Amino acid sequence: MRLVLVVPPAAQPITLTEVKAHARVSHDDEDLLLQHYIDAATAWLDGPAGILGRCLVTQTWRAEVDAISGPIRLPFPDTVIDSAVFIDPAQGDLVFDLRWPDQLPVLIPRKGLDRPAAITFTAGSGAPADVPTAIRQAMLLLVTQWYEHRQVTGTGTALPFAVEALLAPYRRIRL
Repeated sequence: MRLVLVVPPAAQPITLTEVKAHARVSHDDEDLLLQHYIDAATAWLDGPAGILGRCLVTQTWRAEVDAISGPIRLPFPDTVIDSAVFIDPAQGDLVFDLRWPDQLPVLIPRKGLDRPAAITFTAGSGAPADVPTAIRQAMLLLVTQWYEHRQVTGTGTALPFAVEALLAPYRRIRL
């Protein structure tokens, strides 16, 4: 399955203004640097490559399947399926049952195995203000730490304890 971002989030979970207030930055000299840190924190947490395994702010994705061989597991919780169609529409629409085992949506096709399909879906919490407060706070802590400690501060890859603790309830463990 190939995932394609169709409509990106309208905004990021945290704003430059929030970061500057949290980091106690009163000048505009390093706005670009702070924005890069916000972008990096968002990319690290959000979407299919993010460590949380979910979309933070509402965004639209398309899952393209070369040939349906069985159930199709979509990658994010908090998913609403906008459309599911065969890429080759000659034999009609994709008809499926939807199940939610383990909080992830699974499409079970009723017909059309071995045919390519595209599933367009919306995932995410909603607006930036709808992102859980703990995730937003973890992002503020992370961006502020990166801003205050611009050099490598250790040899390990461990997160600061507060960030890890705030994110833990929202992480999906992939086995």
